[in-house]
Amino acid sequence: MADKVVGSTKPGMPGDATGNVHIFYSDEVLVGDRAHYDGIRTITVTGNPYIINNTKNSILYADKITFDTVAEKANLYNGRGESSQGVQRGLAYFSAKDLHSDEHGVSHGDYASVTTCERPRSGYHLTGRTIDVYPGDKIVITKAILWLGAAAVFWLPRVVIPLRTVSDERRKPQFFPEVGYNQYQGFYVRAKVGFGRDQYYYGYYDIEFYTKQGLTLGYNGSITPKSGKRTTNIAVQRVENKLNVGGSTTQYNASLQDLENFSQTLRGQFAYNYQGNYGPLSSIPPTSNAQATVTHSSGTESQSYTYNHSGTGGTASSQGFGFSDTRSFGIELQNSFNATVTRSNSSYGGFFSSNSTGSVNDQLHWASRGADYMLTFDKTYATQPFGVNKEPELQVRPDIFMPHFIFPLSPTLTIGQYSEPQTPETTSRADIALNMGPLLYRSFLGDFTANATVNQFAYGTGDLKASVQQQMSLNTQIGNHVTNNVTYSETNYNGPAAVPFSTLDLQDSQNTKFASDIIRIFNGDIYNLNFTWTTSFNGLAQPVSYQLAARPTQQTYVALQGSYSPGPGLGFQSTNVQFSTPFGRGSWLQFVGDVDWTNHARIENKSIYYSRIIGDCYEIQMQYNENSRTVNVTMNLLAFPSYGTSFGLNTGGGSIIPSSFNGYNTPY
Repeated sequence: MADKVVGSTKPGMPGDATGNVHIFYSDEVLVGDRAHYDGIRTITVTGNPYIINNTKNSILYADKITFDTVAEKANLYNGRGESSQGVQRGLAYFSAKDLHSDEHGVSHGDYASVTTCERPRSGYHLTGRTIDVYPGDKIVITKAILWLGAAAVFWLPRVVIPLRTVSDERRKPQFFPEVGYNQYQGFYVRAKVGFGRDQYYYGYYDIEFYTKQGLTLGYNGSITPKSGKRTTNIAVQRVENKLNVGGSTTQYNASLQDLENFSQTLRGQFAYNYQGNYGPLSSIPPTSNAQATVTHSSGTESQSYTYNHSGTGGTASSQGFGFSDTRSFGIELQNSFNATVTRSNSSYGGFFSSNSTGSVNDQLHWASRGADYMLTFDKTYATQPFGVNKEPELQVRPDIFMPHFIFPLSPTLTIGQYSEPQTPETTSRADIALNMGPLLYRSFLGDFTANATVNQFAYGTGDLKASVQQQMSLNTQIGNHVTNNVTYSETNYNGPAAVPFSTLDLQDSQNTKFASDIIRIFNGDIYNLNFTWTTSFNGLAQPVSYQLAARPTQQTYVALQGSYSPGPGLGFQSTNVQFSTPFGRGSWLQFVGDVDWTNHARIENKSIYYSRIIGDCYEIQMQYNENSRTVNVTMNLLAFPSYGTSFGLNTGGGSIIPSSFNGYNTPY
């Protein structure tokens, strides 16, 4: 399409087009002021030419573009482009001396540059020998150099930048090394160097250097054949440990996981883990663990065969075999069978011990119209006996029981033959359990809820015992900004505590009572203040706890929590303080600490986190932790997804300070 066409557009006859030239092909549109067709297969477009995709989120500019009408490929001279596909913030800008683009928008170029900054000279940019851009998927740069302003700071043989959200840690890019300090390992530099040609082979190299501890090198990769029948994950880490108690050593961590689908109904899984390094200043024997599982599964049945082996240095080892079979005989009847054999050995301080165990467990479940039945046989054979055997046990739960009673009633009857080989004791047992409630009642005082559970036990030895557990709560709304919640729980026992079995149906020797009162004062999400009083009815004063969460502004959060202990010399002990607030344009400050009121209100256990966004290009993050004397400094690109750890505010009860940077968590 064009304002004016001179000549012809038919093969063998050259022609020219001028004014708003649009050439439509596949997923792209080539636009320019002028176009010349050589009559064979090439169209040359000039006059501010560019290529834009149909979704209008990726565009390529050039001084001149030649288009092959047969192959539907474009050649851009001094090509440059920008894209918002998969970019979290702003745009991704890239350029190349010789850039080619096919009909699907996939581009390849030489002597390339990539950035997400509108002014890369004042921010950052990556240069490389070649560039491949796969819209909506990734950007691949070879022989890449990272520039901060005019300074070259880092070189990588290959950089893969995903243009989509990545959840797999092995596929997350990292372009900046992390620097920091802690009191045990000293100053450090840590980096993850990603690699991978495609989704069939990818991962990263882990490089860490500590001035006190030494050098750590690691490999973490994922391999999947194109058939998709197997997935293998391999992780290896070599750790130089100058801080080892016995002197400088070299330790290793390794992990291997392999999953293979032999057919639609048969699959196998193998896993091996070896850990020789547990961190600085630790001297723990290495441990290893191997597991293998083969599973056959169809619509109504499945069988699994398992093997596991574990060892701790030369002091302990164990190995076991297992078999399980699950079958469904219809909607109402199912059966599950499990059998295991295990042998373990251990030696410590010149003492040697071993134990061999075998267990059989079978559960038959029948769901009829009137009740639910579970028949269980569970028995363990061991050189050193333990546990309780069910030989067998029948549990019956009626579906409907007195449906028109004032409040719900749910009974359960359990009868069976039991043995406790370590006592030893063998006898029959019956348990009648009745769950009553919940009872719900609404009055002018508020919403009242109550429920209770009664258990009556009878044994073949003639012993009897029982327990009653009950809970009640009253929730009262006072106006629009105050609520009061009172809860009470009580447990009463009758009968011998550990007779006839020492591990089954244990009961306390004393009855227990507990009550709490929580007053909540709130105003939307502006502030929320809680006071909690508790008592165990034992004549001792309990601490009064308090919690305050406030949002003074839309972007500021403050939290306080602690307790007050009544009594001479007690009172306020410590208050945990957390706050998060903007700290200038593009900056954020978070703080966690404890105010020690017994030590002149000294602030202890401080953890400070500071972040700053520079030029909408990258973010600098700094963290200080007083307890570990750790300082972390990290720089992240903002535009690309999955660039690092999320540093969002945590208001769910935990610390608002992130515990680690860029996912530096050991995979072992």
